[in-house]
Amino acid sequence: MVEYSENKKLRSGMKLIILAIILTGIFFAAYYSGMTREYCGKDQDCFSENAKSCSPSEVYLSRSNNVYHYKLTPIIGNKCNLKITFERAQEGLPPEHIELLEGKSMNCNIPKSVLREKDLLKMDEIMPYCSGELKEALYELIVKRMYELIILNLGEIAEEAKNIMKM
Repeated sequence: MVEYSENKKLRSGMKLIILAIILTGIFFAAYYSGMTREYCGKDQDCFSENAKSCSPSEVYLSRSNNVYHYKLTPIIGNKCNLKITFERAQEGLPPEHIELLEGKSMNCNIPKSVLREKDLLKMDEIMPYCSGELKEALYELIVKRMYELIILNLGEIAEEAKNIMKM
């Protein structure tokens, strides 16, 4: 009879251990999948504060009347994932620019050691850690604008070259 009682206690203890493991697994899955994410709305300070510790959060930002969605998710290890999506372009933007940018996103895998040093809301500070369609589209747009500026100033450049060659 005593042996049966000890077996029952042992099985009961194993059930508790298994339950604890399952609950811990659920907690970690919820945290790392972003289910416990804090929605900061348009509050940049809320997002920046969460970013310092790589806490799951998201925010909508308006930059030059363009709307971006930032979504921060911790990654197991020493990195933090930031997904930036270009949601909506400003009015008056050429249609080819809208087509190039809207709906595109990029993923940035940023080391946790860098989070306190960099402002995640400044794209130029985090761009080296990013990859994806949005990054490619932004670089393509920069190249197009540089090309347009060169063509626009080509007459002045040619005139300067003539003056230099006359000397």
